[in-house]
Amino acid sequence: MSHNRRGGGYRSSSRKNVILWIIIVLLAAILGILLWMNKKDEDKKSAELRAMNAKLYQEKQEKEAALKQKKAEDSFYQKLSDGFDVNVLVVGDSIGAGAGTETDGQQWFKQLQAYLRTVNKASVSVTNVSMGGNTSYAGYVRTMALDDDIDYDLAIICYGQNDALQDLDVYYEAMVQAIKNKYPNCSIISILESSQRDYTSNITTIQSICDHYGIPVADTIAAFNNSGKSYDDLTKDGVHPNDAGQTIYYETVKAVIDENVTASTGKMEDADVINADVHKFDNFIWYGADTDFERVDDTTFTLNASASGILGIDYTFESGDNKADIYVDGKLYKSPTVTFNYDFSQRHIMVVSDDCTVEKEIKVVFNSKEQADGFQGMCFSWE
Repeated sequence: MSHNRRGGGYRSSSRKNVILWIIIVLLAAILGILLWMNKKDEDKKSAELRAMNAKLYQEKQEKEAALKQKKAEDSFYQKLSDGFDVNVLVVGDSIGAGAGTETDGQQWFKQLQAYLRTVNKASVSVTNVSMGGNTSYAGYVRTMALDDDIDYDLAIICYGQNDALQDLDVYYEAMVQAIKNKYPNCSIISILESSQRDYTSNITTIQSICDHYGIPVADTIAAFNNSGKSYDDLTKDGVHPNDAGQTIYYETVKAVIDENVTASTGKMEDADVINADVHKFDNFIWYGADTDFERVDDTTFTLNASASGILGIDYTFESGDNKADIYVDGKLYKSPTVTFNYDFSQRHIMVVSDDCTVEKEIKVVFNSKEQADGFQGMCFSWE
């Protein structure tokens, strides 16, 4: 009897072990299924997340590409409207430089910069290479020699007061061509200088060039005449705008910009040159006093070079007589002399010769060390 009980207990224990193992196996299977389902769900979510991130990245890339494309296609006026950064170049004489201003910050171009920053909420840089007392030939040289790696969106030209009529048409158009060729996407605005007081031959020459190239003009002559104030009230010396005059210049240029922003004016179209002589300025090379010339003594500079074309010189006039003896290949070539009847010095760029050929060497000898210290360099232009 006791033997049978032991056998029944064994079988009962075995059944319990089997059931326990079955339960363990089932639990393990259920756990495995749950883990598999969880992993599958996590993989699905990861795939969805990767797909979403890829889509967002692609959308971002497409948006950046579209913005880059739009920025490349936009004119200066369209960039202002779209909130892109813009770079402005001012090329002019003393009025372009803001001479006559009584309060710093009131210069017309500084007022314009402040306004433009409020318009497009982006960066607005202004580079002003204007030089008092100079002609539009200086504007051509300054533009061609400029090496600041900036792609300008707008150039504002301000010349006419100092230009001789017989040279103005060629030099002014050469400057326009220099801007268009160097900065193909650059818009241009031309200021008609109030200092002329009327539509002189210089002004009508500039207007004719601007009409040909589709350049809008900022007419400060009309603005001054319609202001209800006299020139004495608007200028420091009858020529250079005082603070009130600077504000009129700013408002006149601003009005031209606002009008073209509203019209969403595109980039300037190409146009053939008016005067074939402008092609003589197509090519340009600059020789810097510090970088290319050798200073032999206090008054003498030499340059070993071979060049041909229109020769220009850039140096500072001192009060009184200024003279530079220019030797070409060992022979005296030109001695440009200028009497500067002012009690200050002033940098000038002027043409020395319309047709100069140098085979080996240029030497420049100035009257004094002070004049030599103001020597900036020379340049050649040719077709």
